[in-house]
Amino acid sequence: MIYWWFDHMNPMFAVLVLCPIIAVVLGVCSFFAKWFRLWVALIISFMLPLLYIASDLSTWGSNIGAWFTYGAGYILLTWIAHRLLRAIVGYKT
Repeated sequence: MIYWWFDHMNPMFAVLVLCPIIAVVLGVCSFFAKWFRLWVALIISFMLPLLYIASDLSTWGSNIGAWFTYGAGYILLTWIAHRLLRAIVGYKT
């Protein structure tokens, strides 16, 4: 889907730079925003690979394994960012 807006973008930029940055930002937002829960950020992080996989149905079908693999990695980045902020700022009660 992201290639519909940016035709000439390198695919590795989306995989290795853009989506991890978005995942970390989601972890930060889940820590600071009261209305944005961690589980919502984790679900959104899991859906991030669809930005570059779901350009059409055949591409999505052939890359479903990559979706789960990268989705798990982005979930891990979001969770690490959230836990790091909890450790640095202090635990909220």
